[in-house]
Amino acid sequence: MDKVVMNSDAERGPEWSYAPGTQSFHKATPSKENYLSKFKKLLKEEELPSQFEKMWNKVFVLACVLAVSLDPLFFYIPMIDKKQKCIVMDSKLKTFAIVFRLLSDLTYIMDIIYYIAKASKALKREKPPLVWKKGEFRKYTLEVTRRLSWLHVLVDFLAILPVPQVAILILLPKWKTKSKSSLHTKTFPNAVILSQYVPRIFRIYLSCVEFTRSAGMVAGTLWVKGALNFFLYILASHILGSFWYFFSIQRETSCWKQACQGKTGQCATRICDCGSSNATLLDLSCPKDPSNTTTLFDFGIFLDALKSDVVDSNLNDFPKKVFYCFWWGLRHLSSLGDNLETSTYTWENCFAVSISIIGLLLFLYLIGNIQIYMQLAATRSEDIRQKMKSKIIDIDTWIEKNDLPKSWKPVMVQKLQHILEKENRDVDVENLFSLLPAADRMSIKHHLCIKILRKVRVFQNMKQSVLEDICSHLKPVIYGENSYIVRDGDPLDRMLFVTQGTLLAFTSSRSNSNAGSSSSASSSGKSIFSTSSGSMRRLKKGDYHGEELLEWSLTHLSFTEFPISTANVMCHTKVEGFVLKANDLLNAVKRYWWHFKRLSPYSSSNVSHLQVERWQFLASSVIQTLWRRKRAKKPANYFRHVHGGNLQGSSDK
Repeated sequence: MDKVVMNSDAERGPEWSYAPGTQSFHKATPSKENYLSKFKKLLKEEELPSQFEKMWNKVFVLACVLAVSLDPLFFYIPMIDKKQKCIVMDSKLKTFAIVFRLLSDLTYIMDIIYYIAKASKALKREKPPLVWKKGEFRKYTLEVTRRLSWLHVLVDFLAILPVPQVAILILLPKWKTKSKSSLHTKTFPNAVILSQYVPRIFRIYLSCVEFTRSAGMVAGTLWVKGALNFFLYILASHILGSFWYFFSIQRETSCWKQACQGKTGQCATRICDCGSSNATLLDLSCPKDPSNTTTLFDFGIFLDALKSDVVDSNLNDFPKKVFYCFWWGLRHLSSLGDNLETSTYTWENCFAVSISIIGLLLFLYLIGNIQIYMQLAATRSEDIRQKMKSKIIDIDTWIEKNDLPKSWKPVMVQKLQHILEKENRDVDVENLFSLLPAADRMSIKHHLCIKILRKVRVFQNMKQSVLEDICSHLKPVIYGENSYIVRDGDPLDRMLFVTQGTLLAFTSSRSNSNAGSSSSASSSGKSIFSTSSGSMRRLKKGDYHGEELLEWSLTHLSFTEFPISTANVMCHTKVEGFVLKANDLLNAVKRYWWHFKRLSPYSSSNVSHLQVERWQFLASSVIQTLWRRKRAKKPANYFRHVHGGNLQGSSDK
């Protein structure tokens, strides 16, 4: 059942506006100015809206995920020209990677600005602005920095450092010289590039934690953690595959360096430059199928990349290159690097060890999430069991209190369990009526209200089908103890049928003389107490109030004005019941006007001219409705045939 809440006009919400002189409300349409000034108002507000924070967290997480996923493209920029034995760059991929990296860095910068604005607005709420006075600005700045979330700002700052741009675009060209210092520059950028993924991935983790905290739902938390675990697994495979590609090129250049040791000329000075004449020597010294050679350069785990030609500049199919490297990373990450056959090269073994450690950490993270999920599921199951136990008692009490068949209990219990388990929300024990399906709710309305409707004089001899249709428009309500349903002098816009509780309908001596016959008509079957100062009626289970509204509907053409209540109706206890709104009652009178005219005690004698117009109006309305329905079902040529082809003329009549 729905609790009745009386709202003032100001509480109708910003989407409704009042039209003076029309006594009505209409829905306001947003203007173009509202949309244009929305962002400006957001900046001027003293506090950032919570919805904006949630939206920004979602947008920022998606931007971070996209940025981390596309950062490995930098490692696919260098390629090997097999014919000239040199390193070349993929210019298109280089342009795309740099542009996208700049865009992703802007997202991190905006996040830093967001946290600064958040701290500034929080300070302004506590300390009104005297900050522009002499000496106050420095104090204000220090206060803002103190309130900053430095963990987020520091991680964002580390994430935007241009490490891959410097390593790939500046340090990589230095490999083309043979100098000892430049060859050793290969180790340092590798470690720096790997280290930058730590703040980028950690920032995604922080955003996911904020998102789950704002969501406040167990199911949402588990979903986010599961998605994060799967994403980290795919991302790690993608990153490891790109590093495998990049390190394969480095091992190839290391083989060229070893082959040129002790040599003179271009082999000594231009190891990686295109156009040198070292191709034959390097082919013999760095074979990809070394089964027939005696002096071998052990490529280790990178031999597969060189033999498959994914590092070859002639391979123009970029997706083929990326997916092959991704599959290599996924396969060895899943096996924790068990089937990797490494050489004795130190950094190669470090790379293989990192694959095993990352795979193990992801597996442990997954196991931890599963354990947490099982604990939460067990706790939630116990909570649901305890709630079900108490709610079933409430259901039994409600069924017994309303004299309902116990056959409805299993349906309500099943619906209750579905709400607690699937929808993850509590159930109001006062709203048990909503637990039933629509068909069962209709049956309960008939069971509770048909007998009460029969007590109304107009409905006493009414057909059962008419009463059942009226029952379908009854709305369940609950009124709190000592609350007023209607006051003396207020418009009466509903009939109330009481199913539980007690009401007091009382009039003062001033209004008692004006109540007349309508008050006595409304009090049929109710206890009436009269005093010199007024009268009081006690309404209990099975009684009704508001028969004046029914009389009004049978004697007036429309509800342009409602009848005025001649009594105060107050709840002595908590009251449960059903109400029939004025519009629903008017529609019922229109649909079944012949039954109301025949059985109405208000129009059987002394019929006035106004009452005759009322029934004529209702009869013509019903005939017009039936005619429109018939025309909607019949084809157009049917009416041309009936009216001699003058369809337009027939429609104008």
